[in-house]
Amino acid sequence: MNIKALKAITIRPVAPEDAPLLFELMTSAKFLAKIGDRGIKSEADARQYILAKMHPDLNQKGFFVNHIIMDSETKAEIGTCSIHDREGINGVDIGYAILERYEGMGYATAAGQKMVELAFSTYGLSKVCAITNLDNLGSSKVLEKVGFSHVGNIEVPIADHPVKLYELSFDEFKNKL
Repeated sequence: MNIKALKAITIRPVAPEDAPLLFELMTSAKFLAKIGDRGIKSEADARQYILAKMHPDLNQKGFFVNHIIMDSETKAEIGTCSIHDREGINGVDIGYAILERYEGMGYATAAGQKMVELAFSTYGLSKVCAITNLDNLGSSKVLEKVGFSHVGNIEVPIADHPVKLYELSFDEFKNKL
């Protein structure tokens, strides 16, 4: 993988002030279809979601798992990316969601790469997973660009249907650099 070819992004922890961005992202038709309904119906709901669902990770896990993706040059807020320890997955999994107006510009690949680097370099993990809906071809392509391999389909409690499971070991990641 040619890391230099990736879109330049920075990430920062999600904050309650990000409620407008999360409201826009989490109520978009694509987010609802590809990721799912998180019950966000207003900016106030998004703020409460950040406080109740995203910020407790700092206390429970000792680090923020949810981040805002920003374009390094323009500082535009692009979407979110995360590392989760989900029930039903053997290991942590990464995730990302990009505002529709920024899709197809390389931000998802850069965010996936950034989460993998964080998992391996900062948290010292030996394996990272990712899941995506069976019909989410765009996300599958992104995961494969980042270096993940599709290892099968699984059922997880957060989805009411089977999802694709991808894995990437530290050794595979190191060898692709």
